[in-house]
Amino acid sequence: MNFAVFSLREPGIVSIPVGILLGWLGSVLDTGERGGADYAETEVRALTGASAPGD
Repeated sequence: MNFAVFSLREPGIVSIPVGILLGWLGSVLDTGERGGADYAETEVRALTGASAPGD
């Protein structure tokens, strides 16, 4: 059976622009807190290896 929504040989013509649009829309509509203390702590851990597992 054929379940294609669009009968195209190259579905990227439709799926890539739709994916970009939905990604942008999700970032615009996001109401979560940006950055903050969690980001700074994670950055220090990533750069220094502090609190790495096995320490």
